[in-house]
Amino acid sequence: MAFDFGALPPEVNSLRMYTGPGSGPMMAAAAAWNNLAAELSTTASASQSVISTLTGEEWLGPSSAAMAAATAPYVGWMHTAAAAAQHAASQAMASAAAYEAAFTMTVPPPVIAANRAQLAALVATNFLGQNTPAIAATEAQY
Repeated sequence: MAFDFGALPPEVNSLRMYTGPGSGPMMAAAAAWNNLAAELSTTASASQSVISTLTGEEWLGPSSAAMAAATAPYVGWMHTAAAAAQHAASQAMASAAAYEAAFTMTVPPPVIAANRAQLAALVATNFLGQNTPAIAATEAQY
């Protein structure tokens, strides 16, 4: 689901950024995916090493070749899953970085509230249009 944040008023976007969960959950997800990738990679490498040692030195013959052939898809799957988990970790970290960049560019809710309060005061006291330039400047900041 895509959002057009430009279609929302600044106070809505600011409030969402400042009251949401932040980048912490994405960073935690990135760490978890990274750990999973490392575990899968280690397990795949260890499995391949054990199978190679077993079939190359200690267990020779057609049954060892059949076992090696039967386990090859599982070892391959672990390598593929490790790469996918590493990619997910990278994507989660990129999402966290994008959030942090957006957060630093987001005007804090108190600043927006002050702007809106100033605008309301200017409009309320705009007899004969004397506050029109200040109203325009306040709206431009918004």
